[in-house]
Amino acid sequence: MIFNKPILCNYYVTLRCNSRCRYCDIWRNDKYKNLREQSLEEVKTNLKDLKELGVKFIDFTGGEPLLYKDIIPALKYAKRLGFYTSITTNGSLYKKFANQLVGLIDLLQFSLDSFDEQEHNKRRGVKCFSKVMKSIQLAKKLKQKPYVIFTIDEKNFKELGKVIDFCSKNKIGLLTNPVFSYFNNYSFKNEKYINRLIKLFFKSCINLDLAHLEFIRSGGNNIKKPICKALTSTIVISPDNYLLIPCFHHYFKKIKINKNLKKIHNSKELELLRKKVGTWEFCNHCTIFCYFGTSFLYKIFSRYFLLSVISGIKFLFERTKIR
Repeated sequence: MIFNKPILCNYYVTLRCNSRCRYCDIWRNDKYKNLREQSLEEVKTNLKDLKELGVKFIDFTGGEPLLYKDIIPALKYAKRLGFYTSITTNGSLYKKFANQLVGLIDLLQFSLDSFDEQEHNKRRGVKCFSKVMKSIQLAKKLKQKPYVIFTIDEKNFKELGKVIDFCSKNKIGLLTNPVFSYFNNYSFKNEKYINRLIKLFFKSCINLDLAHLEFIRSGGNNIKKPICKALTSTIVISPDNYLLIPCFHHYFKKIKINKNLKKIHNSKELELLRKKVGTWEFCNHCTIFCYFGTSFLYKIFSRYFLLSVISGIKFLFERTKIR
C-alpha cells in the first residue's frame, strides 16, 4: 500500500439543491430536508483535524455547495491550511460569488449534461443552461481555469462530441463522470461505449480516468476481493457534522463528530470497520468514482494504480492548456 493516510474529504456542506436532476436523489429524499448545517466554527475545527490526519484535497460538495451560507470563509480557511479545493456547481449562483471565489478553488467544475439547451434543462429539471454558459465565460474572464463535468450515460453519449468541441475551442477542461448505479439509476457499463470513451483518451481537453473505465468494464467492486478503500482513502462528513460510514451513498452508521474527528478516525472501531470496507453486500459491483478515484492509488503497481497514474499525468498536461 502506497499510502496509510486519507487523501480526500468529501465534505457535504449542504444537501439543499436548486436543481432537480434525474440521476440524483438528494433533492427528493425526505431524510435530507431541513437538515441542520454546520457552523463555520465546526467546519474550521474539522478542517484542522483533517489537516493533521494527512488529507490533501477537500471537495466541498452538496447539494449545491454555493447554497451554504459560509462557503466563502470555509474555502478561505481551507486554503489557509494549504488544502487543494474543489467545488462542482450547476452555475445558478456562480455569478453572485464569482469575484469572491477567485483564488479559493483549485478545481472549479460546472455541470453540463448536454450541449442541447432543452435536453440539458430537461435532465437538470430546471432552466439553467444559459447560466452555465455565462458562468463558464465569467470564470474564464477571471482566470479560474473552469472545467465542464459531463455526467455521461448511454442516452447522452452522442452529445459528447459537441461538448469536446466546445471545450477545446474555448480552452476549457472536460471531465467525464460515468453515471453509477444508485436508487433508480442504471450504471454506465455498456462495453461498446466504454471502448469508444477509451479511444478518446489522447484527444485534447478531455480527461478520462482509464483505471475507472477499466474497473467499470470488469464489473466493479467484488466483495470477495474488494478494491474500495473508503474510510482509509476518503473521509465523508455530512452537513450536520457526522462522519458517515462507510460512504455517503450507502452509509449505515453515523458518528457525531463533536470536535473529535481525529480521535474517531484513529479509534479501534474505525480500524475494524476499515477492514470490512468493500465486503458488504451493497458494495458488490459498486463503481462510484467518489471513492474509487482514490482507492486505486492504494493498490500500488496494480493495473488500476498504473492506469490511474497515467490518467493523472494526462490531467496535469491538459491543465496547462486551460485559459
